[in-house]
Amino acid sequence: MSASIQEQLVEFLNSVTGQTISDSTELIDSGLLDSLTMMDLLVFVESDFEVRLDFQDIRPDLFKNPATISQLIAERQAEQKKAA
Repeated sequence: MSASIQEQLVEFLNSVTGQTISDSTELIDSGLLDSLTMMDLLVFVESDFEVRLDFQDIRPDLFKNPATISQLIAERQAEQKKAA
C-alpha cells in the first residue's frame, strides 16, 4: 500500500469535508461521507489515481476510512498494471 495514496486521500477529504481526517477516521459511520462527498471522492479517485472502480467496489467496507480506500486503489492499480 502506498503512503502517498493515503496522504493524497486524506488531503482531499480534509478539503471537501472541512474536517481534520486521519487514515483511520470512520467516514461513513461519522457521516463525513455523504452522497455528494462520495461522488466527489469517486471522481477524484478515478481521475487522480487513474483507476476505474466497478459498481461492486462501492461498498461500505471498502470506503470505511482512507486506509481501506487506499488499499482498494492500490489493488486496482496493480490489477490494471498486470492486465496491460
